Amino acid sequence: MSIQKFLRCSLVACSVASLLASPRQAIGQSGPPPAQAPPPNPFAPAPTTKRVPISKAVFGDAGMIVNARDDGFIEIAAAGPKKTIYLQLRTAAARAWIDSTQRMLKARVRKADPPRTFRSDVVEYGSTTTMAMTRSVDAGQSQYALAFSENPQSSFTVPIEQEEADVFVAIIRKAETQAAKLLEKTDTTAIAADSARADSIRADSVAKAKKKKKPAAKRTASPPADSAAKSKTDSTAKPKPAPSAPAKPESSPTA
Repeated sequence: MSIQKFLRCSLVACSVASLLASPRQAIGQSGPPPAQAPPPNPFAPAPTTKRVPISKAVFGDAGMIVNARDDGFIEIAAAGPKKTIYLQLRTAAARAWIDSTQRMLKARVRKADPPRTFRSDVVEYGSTTTMAMTRSVDAGQSQYALAFSENPQSSFTVPIEQEEADVFVAIIRKAETQAAKLLEKTDTTAIAADSARADSIRADSVAKAKKKKKPAAKRTASPPADSAAKSKTDSTAKPKPAPSAPAKPESSPTA
């Protein structure tokens, strides 16, 4: 009796344990879904993008790296005292910023002019990252600065000298010119490859067309042996002489 009771208790304990374990397993399976990978950045450069270094320099308290790319962009990395900001600019946007900044730098000021600040900025396409150069004028004296910003909470400004401002604009112009040349070379290479591919396809199609239109060679039937022998005999036979006309009788003279 004790053995049966023990077995019964064991069976009940196993059943209870299985019931308690099943909800835990269900909870474990119905947990939060795995984190999905973030969508790819449509503005990220391709892995095959070619970069040409333009400058590595220090302006004020910030280090700058400027590169030209063969996809029509230039890229600028600015490392401030506490923050590093990266932005990529289209060649057209960089050219417009260069022209605007040069006009700002060349603007004449007088001591009688009221204090004011000029600003020339450019925004990265598809984002809020900006790069700007400022010129603050007071009593005919100018102060310059470079400003970089990703958002209002992530930005820094670096004071620079007038000579540094001119050098920085020249570096951006050099990068823009180089990127335009690289893009033109890439486009020319792609056009040449497409043209060669088109010529190859056209040559293959012409060859196939000629192969289809080429008539089969016709064999001339040889004449029968009898007719060939007869024609040969006729050609070798001697021609018969033509019959001569009968001679006319001579007339006797009359008295």
